[in-house]
Amino acid sequence: MLYEIKNLVKNYDGRNIIDISFSLQKGGITGLLGPNGSGKTTLLEMLAFLTQPTSGDILYKGARIDFGKSDLVDLRKNVVLLHQKPILFSTTVHNNVEFPLGIRNVKRSERQKIIDQLLVMVGMERFSRAKAHKLSGGETQRVAIAQALACSPEVILMDEPTASIDIENRVIVEGIIQEINRTKGISVIFTTHDSNQAARLADNVMYLNEGRLVDPQNDFMS
Repeated sequence: MLYEIKNLVKNYDGRNIIDISFSLQKGGITGLLGPNGSGKTTLLEMLAFLTQPTSGDILYKGARIDFGKSDLVDLRKNVVLLHQKPILFSTTVHNNVEFPLGIRNVKRSERQKIIDQLLVMVGMERFSRAKAHKLSGGETQRVAIAQALACSPEVILMDEPTASIDIENRVIVEGIIQEINRTKGISVIFTTHDSNQAARLADNVMYLNEGRLVDPQNDFMS
């Protein structure tokens, strides 16, 4: 089991943003579908061990997460969160993808091969020497995915990865999501407003409304 979420609650200003329980198997693609304000981003931040829940438990690969312990740093290397509008360093695409490799102390002699492979995977090999801050939204998203993959994660969490990009890049990003899951075995959890996209990409779709899992046949976005 990848995640076991037990009575997880996140409370802001006396209101429960999240109140949820579920479990996820590793190795799949999960689509988290819901309207604005349903708690999708907050849930991703907790699954990435970045936001501490008010109560309840998160178990990752069978181990309960203790937000007071220093080993969260190591766990965060296994789970990477990509925001809807990722921010890259104002340097080249190459250097952005190389950065996590340096943090992980990958030998310089090995870095170029990894960078080349990742840029080919996301279709950005021609942009290796381009300045990252001059890329389009879709191109930025693709480089951010390559940067995340350079961390060698077990899980990639994506917050509405195609919401702010054009149709051409949307198709490309959807293909990348499927490829990294299929070829690298990385578990992917992504949020979306698009039920058709969730159906196309996900092995498992969860519907979130007002912080709770709901049955779309009855009360989802009603």
